[in-house]
Amino acid sequence: MTNSIKQSRREQMKWMRSVIVLFALLLSSEGMAAAIGMLESTARIGYAAGVSRMTIDDPDGATKMAVEVQPFTLIHTDWLTRGLRYWVEGYRARATLDASDSDIGQEVNRTGLRLALQHNVRWGERSVWLGVGIDAARHRYTNRYTIDDDGFLKDPYPDRSATAVGVSAHVMSEWALASHWDLSTKLEQTVPLSDGVVETSLAVGLLYRY
Repeated sequence: MTNSIKQSRREQMKWMRSVIVLFALLLSSEGMAAAIGMLESTARIGYAAGVSRMTIDDPDGATKMAVEVQPFTLIHTDWLTRGLRYWVEGYRARATLDASDSDIGQEVNRTGLRLALQHNVRWGERSVWLGVGIDAARHRYTNRYTIDDDGFLKDPYPDRSATAVGVSAHVMSEWALASHWDLSTKLEQTVPLSDGVVETSLAVGLLYRY
């Protein structure tokens, strides 16, 4: 009788241990799934286009301010921790600067990469993202020249290329459009560390959460 009771208790203990282990495994798997789900719900890819007001720090002389078109920007972003995420952009941009007697006219084509850290903050009833980062781009300056007062060619300049690195700061906001889709707007200021482009830009993007 005693042996039977002991055997029954041992079986109960084994069963309880099995249940506890199974429950722990279930909790662990749910936690992993939740973590994976969080990563999937915060990672986004997107496309943006915009315009900017820009000037060039040209080593050969002064330049006029111009409006630059940024028709092609690819985006990837994801959260690092709550309220903090990274933002990566690959972009192409182009602009035409008018020439004058003292300002060098030229065509500017840029291909670059931006990397920023963004922090989410409350602004009134909305939350916005404040970001700081770096901008590295390859610049191609072509068709460089000045003109005289009558509009004729005065001084031609050779084409040049340069790799420029700058620092940027921006503020952006997002609106939900549909499941997995968001609309974004970003206002950004970029300043080169040496010769390069100084610009204030406004971009509108479409983000997809995957």
